[in-house]
Amino acid sequence: MDKNKGLMEESVATTPLDKCVVPSDMPCESPLATLWQALYAEGNVGSPQMPESHDVPWYIAAMQAFAAWIAAWFLLGFMASLLDAIFERVDGYFALFIGLIYLGIGVGLYFLPRKQTFIHQFAFAASLSGILGIAWGLFDLLGDDFSFAWYSSMAIILLCLWGLITHGLAQFVFAFCLSWCVVGIMAKLHLLNLSQSIFALLISLVVLNIHQLGRHYRRARMLLYGFAFTLLNIQLIHVFSMDNIFEALFTPWQQMPWLSLTHVLIIFSICSFLLISIFRERQQSLVSLSAFACVIGLVFVSGLSLPMQGVSTAILLMLLGHYANEFWLKWMGIASAVLFVGGYYYSLETTLMLKSWYLMGLGLLLLVTKLVMWRLFPVNVHAKETM
Repeated sequence: MDKNKGLMEESVATTPLDKCVVPSDMPCESPLATLWQALYAEGNVGSPQMPESHDVPWYIAAMQAFAAWIAAWFLLGFMASLLDAIFERVDGYFALFIGLIYLGIGVGLYFLPRKQTFIHQFAFAASLSGILGIAWGLFDLLGDDFSFAWYSSMAIILLCLWGLITHGLAQFVFAFCLSWCVVGIMAKLHLLNLSQSIFALLISLVVLNIHQLGRHYRRARMLLYGFAFTLLNIQLIHVFSMDNIFEALFTPWQQMPWLSLTHVLIIFSICSFLLISIFRERQQSLVSLSAFACVIGLVFVSGLSLPMQGVSTAILLMLLGHYANEFWLKWMGIASAVLFVGGYYYSLETTLMLKSWYLMGLGLLLLVTKLVMWRLFPVNVHAKETM
């Protein structure tokens, strides 16, 4: 059945769903059901009935994640208090033992044949509690230090959980935690300065190949969102002048401006490739006025990204979201662009006059972009059918 679901997800992601045209007195069959029947007729799936969708709204998923986080701490605290009352101490071995027990329970519940929302929620909470217990135990056993061994061990555990568990919310949380372990490993190897560029490349590679992953489509999406969220967090820390909290990590970044230039050039290359792909898909000429305006706008944004750290990353996420039809990735880029510009405006490192010039330039760029969008996507009476 997992294979069937993967095939359906890949086909839904890559196949346009045409509008069903039937007389008004006849029921309109779901496009997804029609697609599933076509797959069944070709022998790509083994069941004639499409599996039920268990997707939940994003706000329900957010509340479930918050509740699971609270429950995870409660479970860990309860077991730690019990062992402390019995043995009068809780050291790294006890914490590691508690974490392994909870993690085993959580993973075991995920593999039950009957899938229920409550079971998934409890399994998620138990898995989170297990991860916290293991992290606590390893931290104590490795000399109370976030060492390379600690980051590597946690990264391996989180990678295995992300690959094993099919719960979407759990996959996102584990991917997000995994990305921060990768950041920690890069910091220990003195490569943190390259983290933003490497993350941008990884995100772009996943997006450009996501429709070829078949049954791993949703897992790849959760990895994509986890790494994108981490990339934005790293740059927001830098933009909002919180570097003093991570002074040991971000000092080399501040002392080597060429790293920012390298990152901007990498993102410029990726965005250029995306624009060329979009123009070719829409059969637009690459030497047209619209293409020229897009190139000028991209160069302008790249230039603004040197003083306004992170703007180019936000533009990249918007383009990737538009290219792959990933709604949340696109809006992550839009929201982060507002935050990056706001953080730059309220910083005290440049004069008000210079800020005003930069912001005027950005506003002018947005107006030009709007005109280009009108030319590329003209409004017509058949807009809904076209979409």
